[in-house]
Amino acid sequence: MAQKQSTSPWVWAFLLLMLLSFVAFIVFLDQKIVNSGAGSNREAAAGGSETKPTIDFYSVLPQRKVEIPISDEDRAAIENPTINKEAVDKSVLQVGSFQSAGEADSLKAQLALLGLEASVKSAVVNNETWHRVQLGPFASESSLSRAKNLLIENNIKYMQRSQSN
Repeated sequence: MAQKQSTSPWVWAFLLLMLLSFVAFIVFLDQKIVNSGAGSNREAAAGGSETKPTIDFYSVLPQRKVEIPISDEDRAAIENPTINKEAVDKSVLQVGSFQSAGEADSLKAQLALLGLEASVKSAVVNNETWHRVQLGPFASESSLSRAKNLLIENNIKYMQRSQSN
C-alpha cells in the first residue's frame, strides 16, 4: 500500500516568502530606475543649454554657403561641355605595336570579336617599320570608358595617347 506523502506547510511558506521577496526586489529596482531617469532629466532640463548646444541643421545648413574658387577657363568648361569634347575626340587607345603586320591584324581581329573597331597604322622608328593597333578617336567620354572597360576585362593592356594631326 502506497503511503501518501504530504509536504510540510513550512516548505510552502518558505517558497511563498521567496516568491514575495523576488517580486519586492523587482519592484524596488524598477522604482530606482524610474527615479534615476527622472533625476537626470531634471538635471538636463535645468542645465541643458550649458552642457549640450542644440543645432537644428534644417535651418542652419541653408544659411551656410561655401564659395569654391574656380578659374574662368574651368567655369567656361563647366558651362559649355562641348569644350571638353574636343579633348576626347583627339584621344586614342594604343593596344599593341608589332614589327609583323600579321600579328597586328591578329590583334585587330581579336578586338573586332569584342565589338571594338581597331585600325592598324604603320610608323617608321629607327629605320624599322612598326604596326600600331589603335582604337579611336572616340566620339564621347562614355565610348572611351566602354572601350577601356572591355580591354581591362579581357586582360588587354593599352596606352592612352593623343592623336597626332
